[in-house]
Amino acid sequence: MREGLDRRSETRIALTIGLSPDTQHEDDLPALGELDALREAPAHATAMSEVLGRFGYVDGRQPGRATSPGEEIRKAVMCPDTWVLVVHVIAHGRLAEAGERELHVVGSDGQNFDDPVSAWISLIESHPDKRRPLTLFILDLCHSGAAATLPWHQQMPVGRHRAWVIAASRREDKAFDYRLSRATTAVLGQYLDGTLRVDSSYLHIPLPTVAREIDRVVAELNATEGYPQQIEGSRIPFFTHLDDLPFFPNPGHQLQKSGLSQVDVGIASLLDEAFDPRHFMLRGAGAEPLDRGVGQGYFRGREREVTMLTAWLNGHGPGFRIVTGKPGVGKSALLGVLVCAAHPQLRDATQNLWFPLPIKPTRNDRLAVVHARRRDLEQITDSIARQLGATEQPRPTGGWDAHSLAELMRAPPGAPYTLVVDALDEAERPEDITQALLLPLARAAVAGTSGLRLLVSLRPEPHCAPLIRLADDTGGLINLDHAQPADVYRALRHYVGDLLAVDTPYAALEAAGAAEALAEGIAARLTGINDPTREREKTRPLGWGEFLVAGIYLRHVLTLPTEHDPATARHLGLGVPVNLPELLELDLARRPDQPHLRPVLAALAHAEGQGMPERVLAHVARVFTPPGSGEGSLPIADVRAALAQARFYLRRDIDIDGTTLYRLFHEGLAERLRASPHGRLDQEQTP
Repeated sequence: MREGLDRRSETRIALTIGLSPDTQHEDDLPALGELDALREAPAHATAMSEVLGRFGYVDGRQPGRATSPGEEIRKAVMCPDTWVLVVHVIAHGRLAEAGERELHVVGSDGQNFDDPVSAWISLIESHPDKRRPLTLFILDLCHSGAAATLPWHQQMPVGRHRAWVIAASRREDKAFDYRLSRATTAVLGQYLDGTLRVDSSYLHIPLPTVAREIDRVVAELNATEGYPQQIEGSRIPFFTHLDDLPFFPNPGHQLQKSGLSQVDVGIASLLDEAFDPRHFMLRGAGAEPLDRGVGQGYFRGREREVTMLTAWLNGHGPGFRIVTGKPGVGKSALLGVLVCAAHPQLRDATQNLWFPLPIKPTRNDRLAVVHARRRDLEQITDSIARQLGATEQPRPTGGWDAHSLAELMRAPPGAPYTLVVDALDEAERPEDITQALLLPLARAAVAGTSGLRLLVSLRPEPHCAPLIRLADDTGGLINLDHAQPADVYRALRHYVGDLLAVDTPYAALEAAGAAEALAEGIAARLTGINDPTREREKTRPLGWGEFLVAGIYLRHVLTLPTEHDPATARHLGLGVPVNLPELLELDLARRPDQPHLRPVLAALAHAEGQGMPERVLAHVARVFTPPGSGEGSLPIADVRAALAQARFYLRRDIDIDGTTLYRLFHEGLAERLRASPHGRLDQEQTP
């Protein structure tokens, strides 16, 4: 990660140049020893300019001026007012015959440019004290790999690089038929139209991911057109992450598709990306099952935990706390509503979410927050450092760690910093984050030797056990699974009743009694309080959150005819499934318009490790579609529609290239779907 990039109002400039030699040949065939005409070079440069324009780039060419293309590039890489620059050149490339045999672009006159390509890179990299744009060179030239593998450039620390290269060929090889330009334009277009995408948490498409997709398309062109060609690129250590290079903004970034109002998006955009305010606002609102966004707060219950954590956020109690519990129990909802109340940039705008709390945290100007889901150790530590005000300080060699972060917290006088980390168990390699970062910080917070108070939310999974033990031993453990059934029963009645009271048929006067009875029936069944089947079935506690199950079931109920009789409505409420496979079957049965939903879920039941990417999922899911429904992989659009419908049953991770990986969030679901991938059809065919 690179700290302190000078964004200069985020000015993006694209300089796209296509050069055709000024020679005429019959049938465009060059004479022996002469250069190919490259008639289509200007058209491909224009196509690149157009697609870059859709990523927010402004065309840097200045028609009518007598400046040569080489001089235009030289001026562009020295411009102090440009934040990000893309230089795309389609032309002949030639290695100098003497000296260091460096790569030169061949001009329209057939002569080499005076400056080699390495000189442009040097203007950027050899002057670290001068403002230079972060630059990507896309070189569709023969021999262009020479510019991608400059020895002195490869020896620079990756964190100091301001110039990057994607080259059409290796140093001694030729480039054919504008393949790099065609492939790059196609790949960027596919990211724009959604055919390709990276995880929505990424602000930018990782440059290595873009390069790999370009290489894939070039390989396809090689296979169909002949004359093999191998692209080159800037070489980096295999363990280096380049997720933050801002050349290509991610069209699917979560703030653009969050369901938040424009005001909410504006607030969120002011905050650190790994903070992910969207996550805390939506969870704190508590209305995700009905897709209601953050217009109204529905957080209910948990009075004891709200009181404890409010006091803690206000500076009282042990320095280290953990909130834990089963999936869907409301850990993120609890932290979300409290973070909205305490964070200075969210507090006023989210008052409707937290104001109903029985006791409210005060504003905390020294609060740092991280949503750990799908983020690695480096992303989390960098985010914490930024939120602690380290943007103007040099990043330590090797990155921020527990010690250097603790030093940041000790530096300014005043109250301790409060650090909140949610969803640790869903981070990338949570065991690394636990051992390298959170355990040292937690021990320092317990001992009172740092200017830090630490709150972590996680599921009780083995890799988080050391943190849970430390919190338990020091009086800082809050386990939401230990709530009293009577308390959960009251909160569920209130929660379901409030959801029914807004924009549903049960908000009408004639359905008021039925709404109350429906909410009571759901709460009774999920907690065992006043449940007439409790003794007969010996219902065990749910293995997942009551509020999650209630919300999913309520989505189903609202698709049925509205009940007006309280007794019938209560019976409907008592019908809420108490095991997750039954809930899944009920949910799937109400969606006959989603024929690919079950095949996609059945495929994910076989996912290993972190999960399956969309491309693999499209192939595997076809195995579980009914006979005669088609051949080949499922269309990606159908897979994505099914994933959107199934989001409550999924866990998501991110591969090292930014690709989203999917798996089922509960092993009980996976077992059910592996045993019965076709659902009721399986049961009907069983003798």
